[in-house]
Amino acid sequence: MSLRFRKVRILVPILVLLMLALPLLAACGGSQPAGNTDAQPQSGSPAAQAPVQQEEPAPAAEPEPEPEPEPAQPATRTITDQAGRTVTLSAEVDRVVTTWRPGTLLVISAGGRDKIVGVDSSSQRSEFLTAVFPGILDLPGVGNKKGLNVEQIVAVKPDVVFIWHGADTEPVIQQLESQGIPAFVLIPESLDQMKEAVSLIGEILGTEEQAQKMIQYYDDTLAMLAEKVGSIPEAEKLRVYMVGSSGVFSTVPGTMYQHFIIESAGGINVGAELQGGFSDVSAEQVVAWNPDVIVAVQYCDCTVDEILSNPQLQTVKAVQDGRVYMFPHSMDPWDYPEPRSILGMLWLAHTLYPEQMADVDLLAEVDEFHATFFGKSFTELGGTLDD
Repeated sequence: MSLRFRKVRILVPILVLLMLALPLLAACGGSQPAGNTDAQPQSGSPAAQAPVQQEEPAPAAEPEPEPEPEPAQPATRTITDQAGRTVTLSAEVDRVVTTWRPGTLLVISAGGRDKIVGVDSSSQRSEFLTAVFPGILDLPGVGNKKGLNVEQIVAVKPDVVFIWHGADTEPVIQQLESQGIPAFVLIPESLDQMKEAVSLIGEILGTEEQAQKMIQYYDDTLAMLAEKVGSIPEAEKLRVYMVGSSGVFSTVPGTMYQHFIIESAGGINVGAELQGGFSDVSAEQVVAWNPDVIVAVQYCDCTVDEILSNPQLQTVKAVQDGRVYMFPHSMDPWDYPEPRSILGMLWLAHTLYPEQMADVDLLAEVDEFHATFFGKSFTELGGTLDD
């Protein structure tokens, strides 16, 4: 056999084997897909062996806590009145009855005018109150200090009735309370009691801000008076005889509010040792007191000229010096235990000690007070300090 034939016989089986092996090699080679040039990690390399890190799902947000329910507001509250009685009142007081004029003035000055649904007849006859509160004439009248109409008070369905202190009010209070109507006693018979009364009214009616303005005005004015006339030596203070409600020979004891007006203005009340209400005195007693100044309340049923010409008083220093005055004001008295009594203190200090009070514009003070607490200035109301 020739050598060439022998080579062919050897090559043919090799070629056949190659042809059979090529498809197998192609299947095992795992050629890269077209366009992907990134090298795959070799089996056994660190990248191939590292486990795939699975991201943990974010924790679900906790639900917002439910807001705490507002605590229920109490339907009632208790407040102690100036007679020391514990009075149960509605949480909100919107309907008020006043039973005497000082009480009406206290409620209005403390910001409660729009809550008044019944009022005493004395307030309805007041020139001042009808001027600053015309609607007062349209309110149901409930009587006065001479007698209250309980039936009418009940009919207006008040949340509270402001009433004065006295044995004559006890039956009225009991009748009202039997009808479920609270009565609240006010006793504004001293400077401290006056401020306390205003504060209590503000608390009851929810008008604390206005009530506090009134109290602050009192404090500021009393401090000013103390600075200007409070330091006058006792021996140099003027002695004052205040003519009371029963005429020339009645006067103010040390237990009445008018006594505090005299003292706050820097004067000495010659009747300070007396007790009770307006007290009758003799002409001889007035002569013995020999006051430096006489002031008469508007409701004394007397005049300055009558006092000056009274034959029993001709030896009295005040009469001889012509220092006899009517206590203001003809529109409404400033000596009652009510808010404007602070103006009475200012006026009396001006009258007793004009030099010490020379830098105080009395009319400006009176105007500002009226505008702040009653909505109209004194001048707007037609008032003058000569009345």
